[in-house]
Amino acid sequence: LAASWAQYETQLELAEVAKKHSVDLVYFHGKGGTVGRGGNPNTFDAIVSHAPGTINGQFRVTEQGEMINQNFGYSDRAERTLDIYTAAVLAEQHTDRPLPTKEWKDMMDKLSEISCDAYRRIVRGDERFVPYFRAATPELELSNLNIGSRPAKRKATGGVESLRAIPWIFAWTQTRLNLPTWLGVGEAINEVLASEDEQTLRNMYKEW
Repeated sequence: LAASWAQYETQLELAEVAKKHSVDLVYFHGKGGTVGRGGNPNTFDAIVSHAPGTINGQFRVTEQGEMINQNFGYSDRAERTLDIYTAAVLAEQHTDRPLPTKEWKDMMDKLSEISCDAYRRIVRGDERFVPYFRAATPELELSNLNIGSRPAKRKATGGVESLRAIPWIFAWTQTRLNLPTWLGVGEAINEVLASEDEQTLRNMYKEW
């Protein structure tokens, strides 16, 4: 949640700078197969939900390796995938979507802070997490496979924090738990729903 919101805000800011200096800005999106790597099983809605004024009829994307065969391995699949991308880019261009108000931005900042704290409290702060991660996923086995273009870790002696995104997400995907995609989000939503800001969050869900 925190990472997605940071990307959303940054894209808006970059779009403003580009507009001010008459730069034709095209974002290069890395769309992973899993939600944890930036992917979305509903490609159409994922594209249309990008920040207003950041696509503008142009959408450059890289498909992650594990998704190439699924989306482009056969001619009918490739045609369908390109149909979805084309339709979404066109729809985004002609769909009126509101920019977040200051109240909504403040709410997203709050949700991001709560969820990020909850995530780090477990992943980095709980000494039981690393043994659990290595027992529950095939992370160690995956790192021994000669199938990647880069080492699984940025630092050979490092812990979970040194893992690259691919082995981190791929390991969780094998368990179907997909922990990095949801850990902390529930805490953030529950805390806000139990506070005086409950109605603001419900309004955002309906209107944004």
